[in-house]
Amino acid sequence: MARARLARVGRGIGWRGVVAGSAVAVAAAVGGATAADAAPVGAGAPIGLAAAAGNAAASSAATACHKAVGPFSVNGTRVLGAGEKPFVSYGITVPGLQGPDWTGSVTLDRVKIAATATAWCANTVRLQLSQDNLLGPDGTGFNRAYMTAIEAEVSLAERYRLVVVLNDETNLATPAEQSVQRGPTPDTETFWRDLAKVYGNDPQVIFDLFNEPRMYSAGMSQAQEWHLWLDGGSYHGVDYPFGMARLAAYVRNTVGARNLFWIEGPDFSASFAGMVQQQAVLHVSGVVYSVHHPAGRADTASWNADFGYLIIRGVAPVVVGEWTNYEPPPTVSPTPPRTSCWPDAPATVPEFLQYLALYGIGLNAYQLQPGFLIRSYRNMAGPTTMNAKTWTCRSDSEAQPGQGAGSLVLAWFEQQNG
Repeated sequence: MARARLARVGRGIGWRGVVAGSAVAVAAAVGGATAADAAPVGAGAPIGLAAAAGNAAASSAATACHKAVGPFSVNGTRVLGAGEKPFVSYGITVPGLQGPDWTGSVTLDRVKIAATATAWCANTVRLQLSQDNLLGPDGTGFNRAYMTAIEAEVSLAERYRLVVVLNDETNLATPAEQSVQRGPTPDTETFWRDLAKVYGNDPQVIFDLFNEPRMYSAGMSQAQEWHLWLDGGSYHGVDYPFGMARLAAYVRNTVGARNLFWIEGPDFSASFAGMVQQQAVLHVSGVVYSVHHPAGRADTASWNADFGYLIIRGVAPVVVGEWTNYEPPPTVSPTPPRTSCWPDAPATVPEFLQYLALYGIGLNAYQLQPGFLIRSYRNMAGPTTMNAKTWTCRSDSEAQPGQGAGSLVLAWFEQQNG
């Protein structure tokens, strides 16, 4: 999840406690998923609510939605799939495996994957993973149970004919680990080496190499920002031996992964402004630049400056790899600004979706959780709806406003991918 600097981490962990607690209450009868699909690793059949990904009408309608088939390649500013068919990603992020409490999220993750495929007219699911969960904080181990959980989620998603994006998230590590994981490290290379052994030749899997690089501080020049992102360096007393250029080259050339790459920008991937000017464009094959929450004003001029220019100028393809118009109030004080909450969202979100459609830019929304895309876990097909009369970005005790753009995103997916 994108965060307004590191202040958002405290809020995110709290809400993921809600997610983990809900996992045991989600049943397996979800649009084609079996009890084995929905059960936690090492556990029996789940118990609790008879929750469903969506009703029969939603599941039936989903059969008319398009599915994408790899392998995927880049041609100019377009991504092509099998038979050179254009591929635009319409998907949802499922983040349960990213946190330290990942075992409690496995059941709910699988229900979300099923709902993404059957009720949301998506062709993509983005799974957020953690290099610390796989390798341990010191990077020397290998958690077989965690890899098994990854394999189970990927297998389920592929049975639903979804494209699977695997993302390395280091933002939810302990505070000590966060300070040295703001950019790629040798452990990041080890993580992708291990993932590539399993998925490096899987035509349905995309590698999203590093979630929201954040080697950035206020007042840093654009040249410094892009240099740190591209090549590494020293940041707040921490030395980063390399940046995104070496990471991408390592996974492509040394490890030999053939997957499409999603590459996120500096400062939480809020903008790619200045990347071309600072000569920071990557030179490995198969790169799509992934913006998350645009940093500027919610208007065409800002979107052009942040990421649209890459399409307009013929530089490279773009995807909105993680996006929400609302996130619950952070638990920290003072409240930081949140680029993911637009003050005039009821008006600007439809304009944003129209802008993406105009340039053939895909969108992956965050996430099937009450307050974001859905109103309740009891109905994964029941999207939130913004009310222009009551819309606000205020940060108070209101924990689940139900003001996410779920209904707009669902309608847009059906329009673009139906």
